[in-house]
Amino acid sequence: MSRHITRFTQGNMSHVELHELPELINKVRNYPSRRMVIGIELAILLSPRPSELRCATWEQFDFKKKLWNRPAEVMKGGIAHTIPLPKQAITLLKELETYKTESPYLFPSRTTYQKPISDGTFNAVLNRCGYKGKQTMHGFRHIASTALNNQFSDKEQVIEVCLAHKKKGVKAVYDKSNHLEERKLIMQWWADHIEHISK
Repeated sequence: MSRHITRFTQGNMSHVELHELPELINKVRNYPSRRMVIGIELAILLSPRPSELRCATWEQFDFKKKLWNRPAEVMKGGIAHTIPLPKQAITLLKELETYKTESPYLFPSRTTYQKPISDGTFNAVLNRCGYKGKQTMHGFRHIASTALNNQFSDKEQVIEVCLAHKKKGVKAVYDKSNHLEERKLIMQWWADHIEHISK
C-alpha cells in the first residue's frame, strides 16, 4: 500500500483517484468552451494553485526557455517560483494564444478584460462535467503529488519544489537549490504519462 493518500473528499481538496483521471479528462474535453478545457488541462499538467493559473498573465511565460515564471507577489509563500513547461503544456498554451485579446490575462473575465475570471469558474466547469464534490482544481495538485511521489520515491524534495511548497526546518537551511533540471525531467514524465493514459 502506498504511504501517500490517494483520495481527498473534503472541501477544495476533493479529487478522483489516478485511474479515474482519464475518464475525467475525456469528459472535460467535451465541454463546449475550449478555453476552459485548456485551463483545466494545464492545471492537470502543471499543478499550480488555482489562483496562480486563474491570474496568470502572458508576460510570465518564456516560450523560448520553456518556463512559467511566477513573481513573488502572486505566490502563496511570497517567493518567486518557476515551472518548467513540458511540450504538451506549450502546445496548449500556443492554442490558447489564438484566443488572446488585449487582456494581459490568459483567462480574462467576460465582463472586463482587465480582470481574470472569477475564482469559481473552473470548478463550475468541473461541476457541470459531473464532478461536483468529486474533483476540484486544487485537487489536481494532490493527484500529481501522489503519482510523482510513487514514481520518484527518492525525489521527495524535488517534488516539493515542483509543487511550490515552502521548505521547512533543516531542509530550508541547507537546500537552496531550485532543482530546475530535475524538475524538467519530472514535469515532462508527468505530462507524457497524462498524454498516454488519456488517449
